[in-house]
Amino acid sequence: MATANTIQWYRTPIGKDVLQELTRKSNIPGLVHSLSFLLIYLVSVGLCLHFFLTGQWVLMVVMCYIHSIFHGFVGMGASVHELSHGTAFKSRRLNNFFFRLFAFLTWNSYFHFKESHRKHHMFTTYDELDLEVTKEATEFNTLDVISWFTFDYKLFKRMIWTNIQHALGNTDVDFFFWCPLLRKEDIKTKKLIGWARFMIVGHLLLMAVFIYFRLWVLIYCVNFGYFFATFLVNGCIIQQHSGLQRNVPDWRVVAYTADFGPFMSFLYWNMNYHADHHMYPGVPYYNLPKLHGILQKDFPKPMKGYLAGVRHVLNVKRRQKVDPDYRFMPEFPETATPPKMA
Repeated sequence: MATANTIQWYRTPIGKDVLQELTRKSNIPGLVHSLSFLLIYLVSVGLCLHFFLTGQWVLMVVMCYIHSIFHGFVGMGASVHELSHGTAFKSRRLNNFFFRLFAFLTWNSYFHFKESHRKHHMFTTYDELDLEVTKEATEFNTLDVISWFTFDYKLFKRMIWTNIQHALGNTDVDFFFWCPLLRKEDIKTKKLIGWARFMIVGHLLLMAVFIYFRLWVLIYCVNFGYFFATFLVNGCIIQQHSGLQRNVPDWRVVAYTADFGPFMSFLYWNMNYHADHHMYPGVPYYNLPKLHGILQKDFPKPMKGYLAGVRHVLNVKRRQKVDPDYRFMPEFPETATPPKMA
């Protein structure tokens, strides 16, 4: 079986000085992005509350749906993911503050995700080693897609149930089926349990306040808005690794790179440059477009546009229903080093 020491990943060579410049951290982009996300979150919640208090029910429902669409990007699909790498800020305190805040707002276990995601980068799409990415050819179905536009019941069960189990001390239950991620005697396990208890108590206290003042809409927005209308962020997530090669030590064929345009790239914290991110995870998200410009001669041509990427993944999934062994292989330019398949 492959191990962290035996997997020799292919990396497109980059000059030391260039890489040093690309990995240089700054607080300004991280602050602008994080504060923008926090402002959008507060404004959308405020508008939902305003329409609730003024009895404008149709506008309230529409605004709640819009809020949930954005709320999905606050969690592990975008914000929590990028902050888990510790590259968004030069200041560790600032990074940890927003990491914990956004994790709390989305029922994410910041400590668990950091540990889990480290393994995901070490063993990307290797069977039995990377449990963040399912090894099944078709990992979502029609009912899942319908739930993404309404109530994402699988996400709700995964986050709420797992956090409750962690709060009760049962860390064998896991968000990504590591089962368990950490040994019970590991000192880090206490942090996992402590955060789950803090998050559950915190949300229950907020719910108590909202119930006391009869601000029912805030229970939806603040406590459970993350679990509704997840289609836009899930459309991003399926463009990370779906339908690609497995057990191959070359991130160019196990992860996608796509050109989403400025709006979706902003919401997704540039994680559409996903193969680039895996190849050089120390590069902050705001430098990923520059990184791709350097790597592009050695990379497949990126998918153009968010919707084009979604269509591509759905087409791959349709083909895999007929042929479960099919895996998409991107086309490389003549300037590229051939993919490393073993």
